[in-house]
Order: sequence, then structure tokens, then C-alpha cells
Amino acid sequence: MGKECRQRLEQSFDDLEDEITRRLRCEEAYMMWVQRRVAIQVQHPFIKSVMDGDAGVFPSDQDYRAWLEVQKTLDETVRMERMALYWQGHADCYAYLKKMGAL
Repeated sequence: MGKECRQRLEQSFDDLEDEITRRLRCEEAYMMWVQRRVAIQVQHPFIKSVMDGDAGVFPSDQDYRAWLEVQKTLDETVRMERMALYWQGHADCYAYLKKMGAL
């Protein structure tokens, strides 16, 4: 797959991901989990400080930089996993439609 094509597909995925997040915010079950996470962070300010990346809660600058790197790698791997599931869904849909004779 060409670099330009991949960039367009990734942008499409980003747009779709934003749309899904907006839609999920209207779902009760999703918001229950969001509210639970917020409540825990309010009850335990240290967790909120860590999640916000407050450098002051880390024992050293080196630990803080390591945490930032872990967060960066976690964010990217989760994004890649979601994108892989999205593309697998497309492939499965295509295969199913082809098997049914619709394509």
C-alpha cells in the first residue's frame, strides 16, 4: 500500500474515531465508565496527577520522562490495535458479502 493511500486511510480512521467518541458520549453505559474513572480521580488526586502527567508527582525527572515514553508507546499501540480491528472489520465484511454473492 502506498504511503499517500495509507495516510488518507489513517486520516479517515481518525475522523471515524472522533465521530465514534462523540456518539459514545451519548450512551449511558459508556458514560457510566467515564464517570467512574473521574470519580476515582477525584477521590484520589494522586491518580489524577499521574494521569495528567504532572511532573511533580514523580520521584525524578528521569522517572517522569520514562512515564511520558510509556504513555506515548501505550497510546500508539492502542491506536494501532483499534486501526487493525477497523481494517479487519472491512476485510471480514468484504469476504462475507463476496461469500453471499453480493459482490
